[in-house]
Amino acid sequence: MPYYVYAWVGAAASGLIVITAKLTSKHSIANPWLFNFLMVAVTLVFTIPPAIINNAGLPNNWTPVILAAIFSTLFNIFWLFSMYALDVSTLTPLFSFRAVFAVIIGNLFLHETLSFHQLWYVGIIFIAGIFASMDEKFSIRSFFQRSIAIGLATMLFLALNNAFIKVSLQSNSLWTNNIWINIINIFLLIPTIHLFRKDLKTLNLSHVLPIGAMGLFSTITEFSANVAYGVNLGVTAIIMNTPFSMILAFLFSIFAPKLLEKHSYKIYLIRFSAAFVMIFGAIQLSR
Repeated sequence: MPYYVYAWVGAAASGLIVITAKLTSKHSIANPWLFNFLMVAVTLVFTIPPAIINNAGLPNNWTPVILAAIFSTLFNIFWLFSMYALDVSTLTPLFSFRAVFAVIIGNLFLHETLSFHQLWYVGIIFIAGIFASMDEKFSIRSFFQRSIAIGLATMLFLALNNAFIKVSLQSNSLWTNNIWINIINIFLLIPTIHLFRKDLKTLNLSHVLPIGAMGLFSTITEFSANVAYGVNLGVTAIIMNTPFSMILAFLFSIFAPKLLEKHSYKIYLIRFSAAFVMIFGAIQLSR
C-alpha cells in the first residue's frame, strides 16, 4: 500500500483512541485512577510481544528512560483527568501546544535558538487556543480555567516525555526504550492502587473491552505511522495531525448528542477553525 494510506489509517486509529477514551470516561469507568491503571497495564501487554520479537534488552543508559517514564506517567494521568473534564473538541486542539513546549524546552535545555519566526507561531497557537476553548458564552475566560490548565500541563509533560525519548534513543533501541518505559510506568502507579481498590470489585467486560480497544488502536497507530514516516516525513506529519477525534465528536453531536458532547454549529465552526490554525502553527514550529 502507498505510505499515505498507512498515514490515514494511523490518523484515524489515533482519533478512535481519543473517542474511545472519552466514551469510557463518560459512560463506563467513573474512577480516572482505575482507568489510568488499566490503560497502562493493557499498553504494557500490547508492547511485550513486539519488544520480544525485536530483541529488546536492558537499557545502555537508564537515566533518560527513567525520566521519559516519569513524564509518560504524568502525561497519562493528566490526559485522563483532561478527558474527564473537557470536550473532545476542546482537548484535541490543545495538542498543538506540545510543539510550543518542545520549542521552549529546546531553547532552555538543548541550546536551540528561539527565533522571531518561532515566537510568531507560538503567539498564533496561544491566541487560537483561546478560540478553541470557546463555548456558547463566547467568553475568553473559558480558556483561563482549571480544566484547561490541566490540559496544558498534559501537553508540557508530553513534550518532556518526547524530549527524553529522543535522548534515550541515542543509546537505547526503540523497543528496549518502549518496554522499559511501560514497565516503569506500572511501578510508578502502584501507590495509586488505594485510590481505586474498592472499584476493582465492580470490574466487568464493559470496563475491559474499551481499554483493550484502545490498546489495539494504539498498536495500529504506532505501526501505521512508523511505516508512513519511514517513507515521507512531511506529508505523513500533516496527515497525522488531522483532528479525526474532533470530526468524530462533531458527528456524534449530530447523530448521538447524548453520548459525547453537543454544541451549536457556530461553536464547532470556531473550534475547527482555531484547531486548523493551531495545527498549521505546530507544523511550522516542528520544521
